[in-house]
Amino acid sequence: MGRILAVWVWLSLALAVPVAFRYTPPSGLEVHSVSLRGSFNGWGETPMQKEDGSWAVTVDLDPGEHQYKFFINGQWPRDMCHDPTFGTPMVDPKAAGCVDDGFGGRNAVIVVQAPVAPTSPAGPVALDFAHDPLDAQYVSYADNQLSVRFRAGEGAVAAAWVEAEGKRLPMHLQLNFPGTEVWRGTLPKDVGAYRIWVRVQDGKEEAFGPFTPPSNPFAEVAWVGEGVGYQIFPERFYNGDSSNDALALETDEYRFNQVWQRSSGARPHLSRWGDPPSPLHCCHQYFGGDLAGVLAKLPYLEALGVTVIYLNPIFDSGSAHGYDTHDYLKVSPKFGDKALLRRVLDEAHRRGMRVVFDFVPNHTGLGFWAFQDVVKRGPRSPYWNWYFIKRWPFVPGDGSAYEGWWGLGSLPKLNTANPGVKRYLIEVAKYWVRFGFDGVRVDVPGDLLNPHAFFKEMRAALKAIRPDVYLVAEIWQRDPSWLQGDEFDSLMNYAIGRDILLRFARGGNLALYNARRALADLARVYALYPEAVAGMGFNLITSHDTARLLTELGGGGLKDIPSPEARARQRLAAAMLYALPGLPVTFQGDECGFTGERPADPPHELNRYPFQWERCHGETLAFYQELSRVRRELPALRSAVFRTYYGEGYLLAFFRGEPGEGEVLAAFNSGLEAASLPLPPGGWRDPIEGRTYRKEVSVPPLGFRYLLHLGR
Repeated sequence: MGRILAVWVWLSLALAVPVAFRYTPPSGLEVHSVSLRGSFNGWGETPMQKEDGSWAVTVDLDPGEHQYKFFINGQWPRDMCHDPTFGTPMVDPKAAGCVDDGFGGRNAVIVVQAPVAPTSPAGPVALDFAHDPLDAQYVSYADNQLSVRFRAGEGAVAAAWVEAEGKRLPMHLQLNFPGTEVWRGTLPKDVGAYRIWVRVQDGKEEAFGPFTPPSNPFAEVAWVGEGVGYQIFPERFYNGDSSNDALALETDEYRFNQVWQRSSGARPHLSRWGDPPSPLHCCHQYFGGDLAGVLAKLPYLEALGVTVIYLNPIFDSGSAHGYDTHDYLKVSPKFGDKALLRRVLDEAHRRGMRVVFDFVPNHTGLGFWAFQDVVKRGPRSPYWNWYFIKRWPFVPGDGSAYEGWWGLGSLPKLNTANPGVKRYLIEVAKYWVRFGFDGVRVDVPGDLLNPHAFFKEMRAALKAIRPDVYLVAEIWQRDPSWLQGDEFDSLMNYAIGRDILLRFARGGNLALYNARRALADLARVYALYPEAVAGMGFNLITSHDTARLLTELGGGGLKDIPSPEARARQRLAAAMLYALPGLPVTFQGDECGFTGERPADPPHELNRYPFQWERCHGETLAFYQELSRVRRELPALRSAVFRTYYGEGYLLAFFRGEPGEGEVLAAFNSGLEAASLPLPPGGWRDPIEGRTYRKEVSVPPLGFRYLLHLGR
């Protein structure tokens, strides 16, 4: 084991590349401090030093794509590609572009190229073998078998086998990106010791091991990757019971926020379903969506092929979005009550659907009973240390008097290092799992105090109640630290959906992003994440926190009429999403081709405008229904296995499922002209078109193909 770990450490060091970052302030801006924060340092602080009017630092980065921001004078630039205060048109002109940061802004992107692989005097590529059976990225349990993988230098391996109980089983090249390959094979779950045999390009063979797999490997929650997901923002989905609409005003934050009450600003209000967005559209304009509406639309979701529903917060809160909890154990009266929630869960389960609830452990709303006790009793309150109070007495809503999430006075931050707070929150999660929910999506988990310790404890508690409960973290970046088998089952895979699929589907300048880079980016993610995680990935491109998919792809804003090209690009992006391992998740209304932007000025969050059912675009809806049907009919699309195949220009293709008959080759063309894809040996049938191809196939402009391998 020590030798293998040493090899891996050497490999990491060998591939790291020194990268210089430099920030030059715009004229007139006085800068006192700058640090570099990014996906490569856990968004921690790497100080930058002042040099001749600029600020600079050099760090060693692994090859691949990384996100970052400069933290300037204790502030985050909102958009690294355009910030009037810290730099325009770009804060860092050397960035390769920008992607969403998850908070309404954009991170800068840097692409680090791999160094030239070392060679022996004769010229072959160094093997650089890396494998650790105790690391879930190499060994995990998916598709009812043990997935065994190793890394090697790109082009070094000619063939490989995994040997156990006297049998040699072939391994296949699964993933490749500059400098690196990942090879994969499978074993029965209860296998004992195994060895890995590698034949290098000059014909020599070498054995590694024996290795002993973990007694309880990280295993996928099998029902997740079998299905199709759908996100519901209840207040804007469907009004099934108008009698509870006015209850929204009785529990709104305004009743508790004295700063707001003393202001001259707009007040919470009710609107009809089709009324225009008001300045309070984001949070305090209510349209009447509720759980009765969810119940009424379950047949619609079933016809769409949905098997997993993710509900935005449904518990008592002070807003339309629900992330300011007032009572974690009470259904919001504007949505219904526990009896109605029970009916929703029971009917969803009867239809073969699972339901995931949204959990907010980092902060509460002003109306939460513990915070209200602190407001009234100050340091005498037994809940004083549940929060971070800076002074008392204070006016609720005054963010300078206590710590709030992102400084917001409406969202007082919980002290999750307090054992009482931690115990309470975990008991809440246990309560709702026992109630009948099938999974938990956790809001901003990285913002908690001691988050990894908290979620290790939460996972153990919930899995003890129900081993197949599904745990998802709202982490926007690629980050395997949460996915080691002791915290979460998946992240919300914005890092795949937005940073890769969306950028590819937009097309455009190949110098900025192309199929080769997209395929390499996918390979890097799936190399880092255990195959069990891939098999139950929570895959999405858009959500309540992003603009709508059609808007992202050139379809315009809420009031605009999308072009045919924008609709075609949406279909392309959706087809890619449905082809990935794991769970494809659609935000409500994207399947109807709705538009909706996220303006910087009010009214905000136009992507959350109520679902206008009578305006659903029939062709787009039928397309999503077809994707669900094909996914049901092709087992390979529900497998955990992903293999790279082809990336050039606008044409990208990858394999899904175990190699051999029944494997699916998924191909996508983001260009405006048809492209020809060379095919592997054998027959490949297009299940949508019904035609079989050999040698090559034409992929239409802004189109795709799923091709089923019929064998040789």
